[in-house]
Amino acid sequence: MTKELTGEQLLNQIEEAAAKCEREVHGCGRCCLSTLMRYFNMADKPTIDLFQKAVLALSGGIAQERETCGAMLGGIMAIGIAYFPGKIEEATINDMMAVMKFVRGYYRAFEKEIGHVRCWDIREVALGRCFDTADPEERQKFIDAGGYDLCSKVAGKAARIAAKFILDMRK
Repeated sequence: MTKELTGEQLLNQIEEAAAKCEREVHGCGRCCLSTLMRYFNMADKPTIDLFQKAVLALSGGIAQERETCGAMLGGIMAIGIAYFPGKIEEATINDMMAVMKFVRGYYRAFEKEIGHVRCWDIREVALGRCFDTADPEERQKFIDAGGYDLCSKVAGKAARIAAKFILDMRK
């Protein structure tokens, strides 16, 4: 990059990058987390790849169970990583309480923006019903109903909201 981005430009880029990742490769949690890790230089590529493997199963509301939104969980993980740049062994109970305060704020901001924190509820409200994407026929119905478009938007918003919290933490 040749010029410094404004905060809003950075947030826009992060949102679009996470949404694009979800559209192209899927896995809302990994797309949110890996985008944030890259934009905030939280780790090298092999470490980011390892985290993507770990968070992949959070997709579809934790292993396609439609529970807590995987994108939101990816954002929570990114906030935790950003808050503890040093060795975790050096973290105190006060550090833990402080990061929990940021994560609570993120949780509430995500819920306010998206409307829900459960994948089931997000999909049901936006698509008219929830689909069991573990079933191939249901997954196709989910796709036909615009499910990947929905999840791309949610992954982008989750990353944007988390990025704002990370920027605020770094002030």
